[in-house]
Amino acid sequence: MIESLFKQGSVRSRLQSGPLASQLPLIAVALHKEQYHPESIRRYLRVADGFGRWLRKSGMRIAETDEAVLARYIASIGRRRNGQLRAAGRGLPKVLMLLRMQHAVGEPVPVTHTEGDAVVAVFDSDLDRVAGLSRGTRCRYLRHARSFVMAVFGTASFDIAKVTPYAITDFVREQAAKIKPSACAALGTSIRAFLRFLVRNHELPSGVIGAVPTIRQWKLASLPKHLSVEQTDQTLSTCDERTSVGRRDCAILLLLLRLALRAGEVSRLRLSDVDWREGAVRVYSPKSARERRLPLPNDVGKALAAYLRNGRPKSAQPYVFLRTRAPFSPITGSSTVSDIAKRHLKLAGIFIRGLSAHAFRHTAATQMVRHGASFKQVADVLGHRHLETTNIYAKLDEDTLHRVALPWPGGQR
Repeated sequence: MIESLFKQGSVRSRLQSGPLASQLPLIAVALHKEQYHPESIRRYLRVADGFGRWLRKSGMRIAETDEAVLARYIASIGRRRNGQLRAAGRGLPKVLMLLRMQHAVGEPVPVTHTEGDAVVAVFDSDLDRVAGLSRGTRCRYLRHARSFVMAVFGTASFDIAKVTPYAITDFVREQAAKIKPSACAALGTSIRAFLRFLVRNHELPSGVIGAVPTIRQWKLASLPKHLSVEQTDQTLSTCDERTSVGRRDCAILLLLLRLALRAGEVSRLRLSDVDWREGAVRVYSPKSARERRLPLPNDVGKALAAYLRNGRPKSAQPYVFLRTRAPFSPITGSSTVSDIAKRHLKLAGIFIRGLSAHAFRHTAATQMVRHGASFKQVADVLGHRHLETTNIYAKLDEDTLHRVALPWPGGQR
């Protein structure tokens, strides 16, 4: 395959005489299977060849390559003035991954600097295999757990006797003072989960879990951020449906707006979830670990069909939404969907702090309430387990609030 990619004999001779000569054809075939453009494949091969020659010059074997070696190589070639990698260093993590697939280099070894880091690593495995939490939730739990371990143990050895009620209370209060009140609940939940793990696995007395202080929060104290009808129209108009990217983004925004899906639910939507005969879509929520079946509105169905027919790359992937560049992998994770929503809000000239993909979900719920839908109906669409979660949208039903509002004492002001 090297011969078909490089027409110049001098370039082919250079690649075929380098330290990675035996691995380059396999790398090219793997990239081709992932539908990379030929020019991108050529670039990866040049990067791999340059890295291999640096290894030989430095007296290192290919089998010794790991992330630390990559970092040394990148440092040796330097960066541009704007901080970007030079061409010789771009794509190296992908090259390393392909070399591992060929067993040319060893697997990465997890780095644990302290005993506390090792405990947190086991905690992560427990959250994944036992509790079955999603990656995003685990990341939040681990962030707080690492901070707790560092605050209690520092770089010293792990001693469960140091996890005292005083240490727990001091840590939570100190952290709560640094974050906004709405984030305090997640802090308390994360620390309680970590303490329960320590109770099960490290003989921590169960009573100390009660030392996690409860941060007072007023229910329904805030208003959900949502868009007006004009703003939603402006945002949808920024999708250029003449392009594959525009068709994909239009379908994503309509799913958020019409069906009130979470960003993660959109990214996990599979081709088999859309029932075209019945005009329905099956939605799986990792947050509640439940499925719900929703009707497929006409405009959403048309946008999905337009994307699937004339925008989605040819791929065997089971997911609906794919990236627009090779290797055309699925859009995994809610952050990508949120980035798409933020980009179109910016293009529409809507600059409101905190607006993201979830604002479209709030917008859909608000419009349902204002058009007379019951809270039970809204809760079923949103996938809420408890009606209390849905009650916050009552404050946005301005017409009903005007009818039930009591007159101000002493007359109008």
